[in-house]
Amino acid sequence: MMLRRAGVAAALFTLAAAHAEDCHFDLAATRNYELGYPVKAMPTPDGSAVVYLRAGGPRDTTQHLYEYDIAAKHERELVTPAALLGGGEENLSVEEKARRERARVTVKGFTDFQLTADGAKVMLSLSGKLYLVDRRSGKVENVPGEGWIAPRLATNGKVLAAVKDNDLHVIDLASGSDIKVTSGGGELLTHGVADFIAAEELNRWDGAWWSPDGQWLAFEEADNSKLEPHYIASAGDPAQAPNSFRYPRTGTENSKIKVGIVGAKGGATVWAQWDNAAFPYLARVVWPKQGPLTILVMNRDQTEMRLLAIDPASGAARELLRETDSAWLNTHADDGRNPAEMPRWTEDGKGFLWASEKSGQWQLELHGADGKLIRKLTPDGFRFGGLVEVDDARGEAVIAGGPDRLANLLYRVDFKGGDPKPLAAERGSHHGEFGGGHELFVDNYSLTDGNRGVDLRKRDGSLLATLPNVAEKPAFLPNVSYLAVGAHQLDAQVVKPHDFVAGRKYPVLLSVYAGPTVKNVTATPRRAFAQQCMADHGFIVVTVDNRGTPGRDRSFERVIKGNLIDIALADQVEGVQALGAEIPEMDMKRVGVYGWSFGGFFSAMATIRRPDVFAAGIAGAPVIDWQDYDTAYTERYLKQPKDNEAGYKASSVLTYAAQLSRPLLLVHGLTDDNVYFEHSYKLTQALLAAGKPYELLLLPGTHQLPDPNLRAQLERREMEFFTRNLK
Repeated sequence: MMLRRAGVAAALFTLAAAHAEDCHFDLAATRNYELGYPVKAMPTPDGSAVVYLRAGGPRDTTQHLYEYDIAAKHERELVTPAALLGGGEENLSVEEKARRERARVTVKGFTDFQLTADGAKVMLSLSGKLYLVDRRSGKVENVPGEGWIAPRLATNGKVLAAVKDNDLHVIDLASGSDIKVTSGGGELLTHGVADFIAAEELNRWDGAWWSPDGQWLAFEEADNSKLEPHYIASAGDPAQAPNSFRYPRTGTENSKIKVGIVGAKGGATVWAQWDNAAFPYLARVVWPKQGPLTILVMNRDQTEMRLLAIDPASGAARELLRETDSAWLNTHADDGRNPAEMPRWTEDGKGFLWASEKSGQWQLELHGADGKLIRKLTPDGFRFGGLVEVDDARGEAVIAGGPDRLANLLYRVDFKGGDPKPLAAERGSHHGEFGGGHELFVDNYSLTDGNRGVDLRKRDGSLLATLPNVAEKPAFLPNVSYLAVGAHQLDAQVVKPHDFVAGRKYPVLLSVYAGPTVKNVTATPRRAFAQQCMADHGFIVVTVDNRGTPGRDRSFERVIKGNLIDIALADQVEGVQALGAEIPEMDMKRVGVYGWSFGGFFSAMATIRRPDVFAAGIAGAPVIDWQDYDTAYTERYLKQPKDNEAGYKASSVLTYAAQLSRPLLLVHGLTDDNVYFEHSYKLTQALLAAGKPYELLLLPGTHQLPDPNLRAQLERREMEFFTRNLK
């Protein structure tokens, strides 16, 4: 078996070298070979089928709605976007585009769906209109009205809430009646949608939550009147009026957030009563079948959070628990895919599950209804990555995580304690979805051996079916190895060319993020297709997770408090040099660095501050001055500017701009509404004033280029830059 694989590998190496020039477009067109796999796959409540979204082809970015019949082992397409659009083009409002930008959604067609309580119908949203699809007959019903965003079905499946013109409406699905339950919505006052900070920085994308009986709605109201106005104009059409956004720049005012409770038929709003001046961030809202309406709020410094039970009739708040951290508190565990599940109340309302880092590492806990800790459900040294499912009758939960910090596996834990039991334990990344049932689950996996798929499994983990995919099969898999290097045993990844020759010297590229909230080195080699494409042009591409990144423990992550660059830069240099000492083929005199967003910030800093290590750098959408970035992210790590002037100065690229001595390419989207173009603009002005040469590449949008040709051309331009400066 090993000999056969070796022969196949040799053939693929030759193929990879021949297609090195084409890989940029192939990766862009297939979205790293992910287009065509089922997305958001969910078992129906009766366990008879799985409903999911999927692209129509391996290079098609438009998602359709499908159903897989478990008994018949047959897939059928329920509806296509083209059928609903009647041959027209998809049209997105500015608000919907912003929502998708926050959620990092770049596909077209259907991007989400919801099942009615009995699973008989599927609710879809497309171009501001809502539809109900009958799974049995395929009949499509139009929900009255248009211009809807953020739809949310009630648990009873009889009514839905949606937002139009920043006010919340309730639509009766039987009669089609539409009741506006909030008023006064506009640019400065929004109802029923997540505010910028919640969606961008706190992993909360919902702004409205139904009561279990469908008679009441809790909703977010955001007063944005104190936020600075930011404007983005169309560089290609100066006659077009610019779009206006309200942006919470660090050190300035935040949105003022309130939570209201209103009847499904309208009426007076009851407001939740908490000190939203002292605790301005609304991180989570949960309204369980049993147990109270529950909200999680944080102070601006993000060093204290309080979990509050809210009385819907009066708005009175009762504290369930509080957590503090001298550096900062994270709002979700490492996996971050199920943030709304925490806290998760038990069906009898006598307790809830909670995740905490207070022991030094994420652990799952069981608390009583009064908030007091009953017991920890995961042992010390076992990383809790996220909650997947809870089976109250059996007293069990399914979680993601495990002791391997490079892998995300699925385990079952008992409410009474004991060691977690493996459920989907092949090394790699697993994400599970039970769809509200307990007997079946979907396992969306990408394994260390390169296997990729979406499986339907029984509750014991045994395979029931593999959901069909139409994804393009890559000609080769990335040539990846994993190491732990340096004094801090930093996780590292090395990607070599497929035609790698031992003893030959290769220039080196550091593919970097280096910032909080993102772990880049994981035992899923399919994440490294882009790095492999770069490597096959004759480079060794390495990635290192420095201190400050998640996935290990509190002290490893929190050590960067007050300064976003010095430790990250020292660790990345330590990691690259340790790899160079271990891999003699790495030419340490020819090292380049590239990254985006925080990685762009790091690349600019590394190129300027460590020319002895880095011979060239590419900074994509870099944060240049943290005083121009948003409140929640920046202040979590640096505090407010008035409280940490030295830290902001040390973490600003402008402080060091005049020291640039190596080639630097800046890449930025003109319409980026997260890292505004002003960042790169300020750096170009500083470099110009200092007489320092640089290169600038402007993108016609944000850094999320959906056009595969533009994406491929960008990556070819980056490759040309490094070839010119490192070879």
